[in-house]
Amino acid sequence: MNISLFISLAFAHLVAVTSPGPDFFYIVKSSFEKGLKSSVISAVGIGLGVFLHCLFAIIGLDFLYQKIPSLYTIIGTVGAGYLIYLGVSGIFADPEIKDLAAKETQTLNLWQSFTGGLMVNIFNVKAFIFFVSLFSGVALSTSLFFQLSISVYFFLATATWFIILSFILNRGFKSLLNHSVQRAISKISSCFLIAIGFTLGVYVWA
Repeated sequence: MNISLFISLAFAHLVAVTSPGPDFFYIVKSSFEKGLKSSVISAVGIGLGVFLHCLFAIIGLDFLYQKIPSLYTIIGTVGAGYLIYLGVSGIFADPEIKDLAAKETQTLNLWQSFTGGLMVNIFNVKAFIFFVSLFSGVALSTSLFFQLSISVYFFLATATWFIILSFILNRGFKSLLNHSVQRAISKISSCFLIAIGFTLGVYVWA
């Protein structure tokens, strides 16, 4: 395995995954509204979304985009609409943000938390383009084993980063804020999701 290439790809991924985007704001929103367990499960869903982007890039979904241009528009439009929906529902909802101890006793909908994170990532066309671009430069010069290995790493690194972010929000940062500030941050994160959704829609249709 080409260690230097692996490190270069890992660094590019680190820069991308730690930059604020729909995944980041979704985890912030989930952390303040649903608690630590839900946001951790969502983080795993986001990580799986990244892994699927990598698999799509490996098997040549970019080729399908060239043959079926409308597929790009459809996926991008659905993704933009989903982000806007999440943001609008977050603004108009009035979640009861309870104390941390009480929050941990709530019934957790694992499937809803997991699919929420997965859908936010999988419908992010910019994320798809990022991974296709990343793999396009190494596809011919690396083995399938290398490509699958870096894909698994991207999955683990992404999930780990957002799990760490969830712990920071819930065990550290969140404990310093009162409930009204927590609600405000949740609303602001919802506004960012709407803005990103509109930006994505313009990006797809421009």
